[in-house]
This record gives sequence, structure tokens and C-alpha cells, in this order.
Amino acid sequence: MDQPLNGICVVEISDSIAGSACTKTFSDYGARVIKVEPFSGNKIRRMPPFKQDIPDINGGGYHLAFDTGKESIILDFSTNSGIEVIDRLYQLADLVIFDTTVEKTKKLRSIINDDNYPSTVSITPHGMSGPFQDRIENDMSILAWTTRMYRNSMDNMEPLRNAPGSTLVQIGHTAAAVAMGIYWGHKHDEIRRDAEVAGVEAILGNVDTGFVSWIFTGNLPERIGGQLKTRYPTGIYPCKDGYIILSANEEPWFSRLCNAIGHPEILEDDRFTKDRENNWPAFMEYLGPYLDSHDKNYIFTHLQEHGVMVAPVLNASDLLDDPQAKARSSFLKIDSAIGEHTLAGAPFHLNKMNDDSFRLLAAPKLGEHTNTLLHEIGYTKDEIIALFRAKIIG
Repeated sequence: MDQPLNGICVVEISDSIAGSACTKTFSDYGARVIKVEPFSGNKIRRMPPFKQDIPDINGGGYHLAFDTGKESIILDFSTNSGIEVIDRLYQLADLVIFDTTVEKTKKLRSIINDDNYPSTVSITPHGMSGPFQDRIENDMSILAWTTRMYRNSMDNMEPLRNAPGSTLVQIGHTAAAVAMGIYWGHKHDEIRRDAEVAGVEAILGNVDTGFVSWIFTGNLPERIGGQLKTRYPTGIYPCKDGYIILSANEEPWFSRLCNAIGHPEILEDDRFTKDRENNWPAFMEYLGPYLDSHDKNYIFTHLQEHGVMVAPVLNASDLLDDPQAKARSSFLKIDSAIGEHTLAGAPFHLNKMNDDSFRLLAAPKLGEHTNTLLHEIGYTKDEIIALFRAKIIG
């Protein structure tokens, strides 16, 4: 079965995880993705981790994970000759994804001057206009702008960051959805579009509920950390070998939990039936010993059997042994520049499990496809040599 995005060609000019995550969605489902890189390689190639902590331009963990199945061309597009190469690459493309500075994006987008060119998506921290358009940001600072970092903590404590890179992946996935939409729009109505994905707006609009709360109530959301102590038991709790997350503050889950831990008498206790919000310490005298006596997988299985919403808080080492992940082929082995390793599998499935719509192919070596791509877009052998000697290509 053909992959669903076969026949689509995407040119990626990117400096961060967001652009790479965006186009990975295309390459893993069959699109051709051409990654334009400087002589030093895209920044994602230099981001650790590296195997055995040995830096390798072709072996960075983020590069191997987010550049799967792409082609790599080394190009200096600061010169007229480099811009000519970019222009010819655009002629191949159905979409162009920019994830670089506003100045570079505007320059590279200015080449596009009629509807025969591809539609584009530009990923920037604050958008292509406004007083902050040229500000340099990263995943931490983007979260800070969205209020999410402020809420991700407790009162009287400093705000906490999210997992490294996760914000940029979310922005990249937003850009991928936008890119797919404007691609199909261009295909069906023949109108070329230039879309902007501002990272702050993408995160604020997609995942931040604190802003909604403030707009409608005028109150800042409570900074509660991992537990709700007034609407308990909801939140993250320690157990014998780690943590579980529990949501049983409402009926019927509260009654089910009390019965499951062997304390149905809680349901007749006025402290918890009439004044629960002021009696969290007393409730933990019942729940605490149960959690301390059992590991997270037992608690998950036991409470789920009683109809309680609960899950183990997994770390990276737990994931590969998770039975649900195994059943769904959530992780796949792949051969790459560093040998065989494991990567996350399909984020969604089409038609049925184990179809051929999703394929993981190795990330490219730096400049691996430069010569073949230049031949494809009409450069002769002598012209390619001249570009190489002029340090336009590598």
C-alpha cells in the first residue's frame, strides 16, 4: 500500500527542533523532504545526546529522531548563486517550511513571486510582525511567554520548565497541521498561501487553559504543583517504587477508591462527606499506607480493576517494557549512522494496525544528497564542480 503522502515534496530550511518535528510528520508518512543545511550542519545535529558522549555531526540523538527519511543538501544561500539553487529547489516543492530568523525567512520568501511556487509555513517565536518579531527565543522562554511555566509550580516556589524540547515539538506539530491544510487548499483551489506559526501563539492557543480561566474569572489559576489538596485525591502521589497519578475527587471514582483501598468507612465520615477540602491530611492517613505498600504497576492494575482513574508515572526506562506500547508497536528499531537503535513509532494509525502508511527511515548524513539533488534540478557536472569550488555547496 502506498504511503498517504507519497508524491508530496517539502523543502525544509530550519534551525530548530520545531522545523524538524514539523517535516518529520511528512517524511514518515511518505513525503519527500529536502533539508537545506549550512556547511556546519543544522543546529539539531549538534544537540546531545551522542552515543558514548562522542560528538558526531551525523549521530546526534535529536537529529536521528527528528530527521528520519529526509534528504540533506549543504548550501550557502547568502550568495546569488546559492539563491538560484534555492529557487530551483522551490520548483520541485509543494511546500516550503521555514524555521529560522524573521530576516532570513523574509529574504527566502521574497523569491516566491507567483502562484506557480509552493505555499509556505514560517515558524518563528513571535510571528513575522510586531515589536518582538526579531527576538531570539528557545523552548524555555516561549513557555515563559505563555503563562504555562508560571503555573507549572507551587505557590512560593520558582516556576519550572517542561521537558527539554517538548515545547518546540508541539509547535512543530501545529505547523505540520497548518502545512497540510494549506497544501490541500493550494491543490484544490490553486491559491498559494503563506502561513505563519508563532510559537507563543501556538502554545497559548493549543494547550494553555490558565489564560482561559483568567479571561472569564479575572483570577489567576492556583499554582498547585502536582496535587490538588482541596479537590483530592487528584494529582501525583508517591508510592513504593515511584509515582502514580490519580483522579478520584468526584463520584463515582471517590467511592470506588475508598472501597479499593479497604476503607469504605470513609464514605460515612463527615470529614470527607461534608468538609473534605479541609481534611486532606486526615485522608492521607488512609491513602498513604496503601500507596507506600505497593508499586506503581500493582496500584495501576488494582485501582483500574475497581474503576478508578489512575496511571503510573513512567520514566524513559519504563517505556519499552510497557505492555500497551508493545501491543501497539509504539517503538521501532531502525538502523542509522550509529547502528541499530530504537525510536518512537507512528503517532497515529490509518485504516488498521501495522499498515504501511508509516515508515521509519534513517536520518541523512550531512550533505548526503547534495550532488544528486543538484543534478535533478538541472545543474551540469561542471556547474556542480564550480559551485563546490566557490564554496556554495558542500
